[in-house]
Amino acid sequence: MAWRNLDNTSVDNRHLAIDNITRKGGAAISIIFTVDDNRLTEKVHDVSLGLQETRPLGMSLADFLSFGNEMEENHAVYSRMIRIATEYDSLKESSYYLRLKEFVDLCIEDPTLYSLDTVMFFFHLRGASIPEHHLEYRFDPDHRAEDLVTSQESMSSFACAIRGFSLSNKNNIVITTVYTCDGLDDLCMASLYHLARMGLRLKRCNNCGQYFVALRRADAIYCDRQSPFRKNKTCKEDGPSRAFEKKAKINTAAKLHRNLYAAKLMLTRRNPDIPHYKESFEQWKLQSKSWKADLIAGRKSEEDYLQWLIADKSRR
Repeated sequence: MAWRNLDNTSVDNRHLAIDNITRKGGAAISIIFTVDDNRLTEKVHDVSLGLQETRPLGMSLADFLSFGNEMEENHAVYSRMIRIATEYDSLKESSYYLRLKEFVDLCIEDPTLYSLDTVMFFFHLRGASIPEHHLEYRFDPDHRAEDLVTSQESMSSFACAIRGFSLSNKNNIVITTVYTCDGLDDLCMASLYHLARMGLRLKRCNNCGQYFVALRRADAIYCDRQSPFRKNKTCKEDGPSRAFEKKAKINTAAKLHRNLYAAKLMLTRRNPDIPHYKESFEQWKLQSKSWKADLIAGRKSEEDYLQWLIADKSRR
């Protein structure tokens, strides 16, 4: 199938308009990417090296977007592909990687953008398509579909299988989607497509700021990684307590700010004949405004701001 990109040039299949992060030096890569929708897991199998890893659905893609070249070695398949596949010293130089992150960030910032149609249009803009894939069915040997058909003598084995499947309990059947990927770009496309098809979103953790997939709850705001602030807890465990502490500090700082403002204002009004008080008050208001701007921009923390206010109070 031929696609058309924004430049209106024909793009044959899925690789011509994508940065070549699939191979370096002609190294062939063959990856089997298997998704189990019921268990919400993915299995990535590097056929050539026999490397295999099973993880929560979408988390390899989330880690790839979060850490890029710095993915930990326990991501055996992804780490190998990053090392041998990219023609760049850093993935940050790859427009494909940057566009993938930009697309995901756009959908996080504006959730109304995220849909299967939008993902497919993103593929179109990149000259990409869904990797070749098929479904596989695994039946419980103790609950064979054929056994549900009472009169088998008068029908073919094919008809028996179809009738048995229609009568079977689908909860006893494991259905997986198997994608055949030529490399890193295919693997990312397969993962992103499957997440969109299932309506599962990539998000950024409110604690560590890295990408994750909201698998069990659509309103999840924390990931299951180790918290960078408390090593013995996950972000899901640590995030709420840190958010509570942050809110408490904000409330304490806001109250202290109001008290200091009132005290300084009172000092200037009671001493109109002393210009220093008014000048000091005006300078303090500018500093306070600058602190709040730094807080919003993330350049300073609530703790830093609170300590500045406490230090200012002690100088009175």
